[in-house]
Amino acid sequence: MTQKDALEQALTDLGGRAHLKDIYPVAIKYITHKEGSKIYDSLRGCIHDKRRFRPSPGFPAGWYELLSYQEDIAVRDKEIAELKAEVERLKKVPTEDDFVKRLIKATKNQFRFKRNQADAVRQVMDKLGRSDADADLTAWMERRESKPAVSIGKLEFHQGGTNIDTNYGPNIEHNGGMLALPKVTE
Repeated sequence: MTQKDALEQALTDLGGRAHLKDIYPVAIKYITHKEGSKIYDSLRGCIHDKRRFRPSPGFPAGWYELLSYQEDIAVRDKEIAELKAEVERLKKVPTEDDFVKRLIKATKNQFRFKRNQADAVRQVMDKLGRSDADADLTAWMERRESKPAVSIGKLEFHQGGTNIDTNYGPNIEHNGGMLALPKVTE
């Protein structure tokens, strides 16, 4: 093996880039040389072959790399950029918990006047193994939900007329009557 081939093999073994103090001992293992010869001087001359090696840009003196190492780095940099883009895309995908919370909120909003019609969604949550969402919907359907939901559950319907007691909060027209939300006092 020539000295240049030995240097190339040493750099390959060391990952494509290394310091001279690490390159020389590995390269010497691949070549035969006479004791007492100035092998390090000879290798130092060979490492300056600009068709195979170059000083590593951005590194202190004594660091060298294979020219092909830059091609490998470019390929890896492209792969890293693609993986980073995929990570960012995946970060934007809603989690199952986010989806379930949005579904439960939408269900409560959609069926706020006819709670018993939300039973199908509750059954789906049960089949999916989401007992937390199933229990939340069951409590809501049976009007056993937490305090903020109770105030929404106490909407009162007054047929006709606009004489709503002033103790009630915002009024909502519905089917010719008014819905009044009681003021919540803590």
